[in-house]
Amino acid sequence: MERDELEYMVALNTIMMYNGKAARELIELRKSAAAVFTLTRGDLMDIFGKSYAFFDQLLNPTNLSLARKEIEWALSRNISILCSEDPMCDYPCNLLECPDYPLILYKAGQALLNETRMISIVGTRKSTHYGVNMCAKIVRELSQMNAGTAIVSGLAYGIDIAAHKAALDYNQKTIAVLACGLDSIYPVAHTDYAKRILCNGALISEFPRDSESHKINFIQRNRIIAGLSEATIIIESGERGGSMITAALANSYSRELFALPGRVTDPLSAGCNLLISKNMASIFHSTAEVMRSLGWETSTAADKLYGDKLFIADSREKEKILLALKHNPEIEIDGLIALTGINISTLSSLLLELELDGRVTTVAGKRYILT
Repeated sequence: MERDELEYMVALNTIMMYNGKAARELIELRKSAAAVFTLTRGDLMDIFGKSYAFFDQLLNPTNLSLARKEIEWALSRNISILCSEDPMCDYPCNLLECPDYPLILYKAGQALLNETRMISIVGTRKSTHYGVNMCAKIVRELSQMNAGTAIVSGLAYGIDIAAHKAALDYNQKTIAVLACGLDSIYPVAHTDYAKRILCNGALISEFPRDSESHKINFIQRNRIIAGLSEATIIIESGERGGSMITAALANSYSRELFALPGRVTDPLSAGCNLLISKNMASIFHSTAEVMRSLGWETSTAADKLYGDKLFIADSREKEKILLALKHNPEIEIDGLIALTGINISTLSSLLLELELDGRVTTVAGKRYILT
């Protein structure tokens, strides 16, 4: 892409950061970003039918000089500016499949975004030892498989940073998607990890430097996390929060979604259990099975890991029941209904089959346990 057109793209991205759809419509209509800046107020009114605040910014020539300075700053910091309209750059193809892809991505680090398989691992900021250990287990197994998979997350406290740490520990590439510009790291406590990620991965953001911090930035960030990856794994989450937004986005992009089940009484597993019960996410029971679901080739080591899956059942519904009982021993049938989302008549029939198979036993109080 020519330098002049890149300047216009950077300026347009900064001006319309939270209205990417309108920005893309303007580019498509005028055939280039540069042509967008030749529009008059009357032209803009004709296109949009009413006045918007960004009209003044589009008509302000100062924004082009700011864009030039932005490009010079990026070059001085070895930051690549990846433009969605430039087929010659490393703009991730996975993102282009999403209807709300960013116009611009800033990337620091050596990872090539189109030559790496990617799996996102996200979850609550208030992670437990179980969640952190599961992050490490998944990344370790990917490393053992030589899967060539990069771990994508958001550099936040809790599960996000646990996923990045595990990737660094097991020499796996990792991509951190920031909710701020690359001129600052949030949270500041993770600055050292960000520096390490630059050596074996990348930091990326759609936000220019000196961007103000808004809550919407994190939602914007989450759509990139979901869109970059072929699959997303939710480790721990409440019923509300950023991870559930990421899960919904992954579903909307038709990406594979997995959730790690937990106890019915554990609020940090409530979101995962909800996703599973509503059939929005598959149950995570092994790293190798995730690979198989994605159609990715695995090494012999993966076949050995497949034997370490939590359960092998002849139906998805039975698998849900077995996993629910693993994390919630001596649970009543009402609890199983709430956790699995299976109606009572089907659940009763499946429980009987599992009892006849010797997999499940009924104990006092009409409670169920694994045999």
